[in-house]
Amino acid sequence: MTKKIITAAGVLVSALALSVSTAGPANAATGFTAIRGCGTTGAYGDMSATNWHGPEATITIKFTLTDTAADGNSVRMRLVSKDTFGRIHYWPWRTNSQGKDKTSTWNTTASHPNGLFDIGIQVARVNGDGSTRNQCADW
Repeated sequence: MTKKIITAAGVLVSALALSVSTAGPANAATGFTAIRGCGTTGAYGDMSATNWHGPEATITIKFTLTDTAADGNSVRMRLVSKDTFGRIHYWPWRTNSQGKDKTSTWNTTASHPNGLFDIGIQVARVNGDGSTRNQCADW
């Protein structure tokens, strides 16, 4: 009986340590805020994610994307995340095609059945055929 209690306590402590290490200085009531941003030729994007209190959280995200070049190309950005197995999940692109010095903003949420253990963004400039011209990422 004592061995089972000690084992259960060890599993609980390990799970708690994993939750804290993957979510930063988390607070169960308010969560952690993650800020990511990067720029590449023609585009700059950033993201703030709040309520990140552990891998099982549904985070609130604000994306901001600015076209910085008068080149006729659209710019886009997306969330990227890693799950409990270390696999990268590429979320759908969000596109700004308004032209130079125009900024688009999106507010959304994200969660994943395999957890959000790390989050980042990709920002890209897009050719007329939809292919990526250049990009950056921030984890």
